[in-house]
Amino acid sequence: MSLEIKYLPQQYRTVYNPVEIVMLETNSTTRGYVGFAYLIDVKDGGNLLGRLRVPPTQSTGFGRFDMSGVMKSYMSSDFGLLNGSNIESMFDNTNSYKDLSLQFGWIHYNGGTATISMNQTVTFPDSTTANSFNLLTFNGSLPNYRRDVVNFYDWQNTNYYQNYSSNVLTRKFLTNSPPGISQNNQYNQKVKYNDEGYLYFLYDNSSAGGLTGFVVQPYNNNIAMTQVTVSTPTLSTFKHIRIPSAPATLNKITGPRLSIPSQPIIPTTATSYYIQLITEEGVGSQKFYYNIETECRYETRRIEFLNSLGGFDYFNFTKVSKHSEEIERKFFQTTANDLTSTGSINYSISNREKVQYYTKSSPKMKLTSDWIDSKTYNWLLELIESPEIYLLDSYALPNEDAINLRRIPVKNINGNWEEKSDSVDKLFNLEIDLEFGMDNFRQSF
Repeated sequence: MSLEIKYLPQQYRTVYNPVEIVMLETNSTTRGYVGFAYLIDVKDGGNLLGRLRVPPTQSTGFGRFDMSGVMKSYMSSDFGLLNGSNIESMFDNTNSYKDLSLQFGWIHYNGGTATISMNQTVTFPDSTTANSFNLLTFNGSLPNYRRDVVNFYDWQNTNYYQNYSSNVLTRKFLTNSPPGISQNNQYNQKVKYNDEGYLYFLYDNSSAGGLTGFVVQPYNNNIAMTQVTVSTPTLSTFKHIRIPSAPATLNKITGPRLSIPSQPIIPTTATSYYIQLITEEGVGSQKFYYNIETECRYETRRIEFLNSLGGFDYFNFTKVSKHSEEIERKFFQTTANDLTSTGSINYSISNREKVQYYTKSSPKMKLTSDWIDSKTYNWLLELIESPEIYLLDSYALPNEDAINLRRIPVKNINGNWEEKSDSVDKLFNLEIDLEFGMDNFRQSF
């Protein structure tokens, strides 16, 4: 085969980082034709999403492609259902990943007309051959460097993605949030009993020991309560999955998926719990711990945000919050209407000379966290830089008693962040200013 793939990205590539492929036409005569360029077709099933074209490098003749531009155009994110009932135990995040087919070829203009050869059989770096390659990418956006947080260069290590997709005890969820230590430990993530939320993870169907569900172990102080096993729907096509994780969402999972006769999974007397995936062969992930706490003095503000690994994280700001409005006004100058019908001028302090014709108010909110440790504080940098943020706001419809949640989009977060270290800093809180993603307008004159 004269067309070779010299570099091929691994599966589960983060789409907001480079997704590069290097090709080489080993026949130097073909490569030297006028207008020679390498081609890659990107297909979703039978649909052509785009054709990429790059010329060979002058010195070596390689064709270096970055596929991310096409792939990320067909990807977004998936947040979980709020205010549901009898919900499923697992959901496929179909907007958060794509399993695309790549086909390879070239074009040249030898003889003055275009000659295109596509769908060629190519030789891959492991010496296997095929005329296409399926590459799974997902909506991750890893930093190039951020101390202990997984970064883009880490992800390039051989099979590193399996730390997030393989059905083993060390499997990680798609979050950089500290997973907690043990029941009721002060460093566990804190939730309220009526909070909603989800955990996200990658799933590789080819990994040994198929996923069968997850367990939820609640505690009353340090006393273990009834452990609940939650079974899965059919997962044959699932790749990027979310499961209920907050108490109110767990308690809405449909009854047939539960190992107990009926809800709730999390009793009202529970003070802590953990979630862990299970497989046909046993344990399928790390444990993720939560503490159930209630703030009595201040209103809790729960924030949902897209993290760098492509899942949504949640954090409760439990101290004082202040709502404000930034007002913008515009005026035009006018002549006072003080000339009477008899030709005299009626000067009056009530005559208006400046008329307001535009009024916009932008809602904002200042939030303050409780005391947090350095790992939580450093994780919350992802909140400040996240491109997709929501305030989960509680409300009741007129003439109804039921309290529901709604997502209020956040346009911008202002907050000062600097890394904290346990050896220097012990406990501290985080203050942020939210600017919501909508404006209010008043009537004009």
